[in-house]
Amino acid sequence: MRPGGWLLLCLLTVASSATTAQDHDSGSEFVHIQSSDVVYESDPDIPGLGYAVLSGDPDKEGIYVFRLKIPPGQTFSPHYHDQDRHVTVISGVWAFGMGNSGKCEDTTPLAAGAYVMHPKGAVHFDGACGEETVEVQIIGRGPVKTTRIESAE
Repeated sequence: MRPGGWLLLCLLTVASSATTAQDHDSGSEFVHIQSSDVVYESDPDIPGLGYAVLSGDPDKEGIYVFRLKIPPGQTFSPHYHDQDRHVTVISGVWAFGMGNSGKCEDTTPLAAGAYVMHPKGAVHFDGACGEETVEVQIIGRGPVKTTRIESAE
C-alpha cells in the first residue's frame, strides 16, 4: 500500500460507517441515565447496601452493568467469581484486597475514578473500610456465580 494509504482506508471506513449508522433507526436502543436518576434498591440480606441494575442481568446470558452503594464499614468476605468482572469506583474510597485475608488493613484504597479487574477464579475481598459510603460500578458477562470462601483469620 502506498504511503498515506492506511489513512485513506481508515477515513473511507469511518465515512462508510457513519453513513450506515445514519441509516439505522437512531435512538431506539440507546439507554441514558443521569446519575441523579439511578434508583438504588435495598439488599434484604445486607442492611444499608444499595444496588441498581443499569443494564442486563447478572443471572442471565450477556453483558450486565450494575452499581453498588456500600455503607461505611461494610466489607465482603473473601470470594471469587466464575467470570471476569470490571469495577470502577464512582465515589468514595473502595478497599480492594487480593487473597483470603479479609482484613481491611490488607487492602489497597482505590479512590473515585479507579478501576480494577477481578479475573475469574481469583480470590479477593473488598468493601467500604472507611467512614464514607462507597459507590462502584461493576460490569461483567452473565450468568455469573460468586463463591464465598473462608477467610484466613
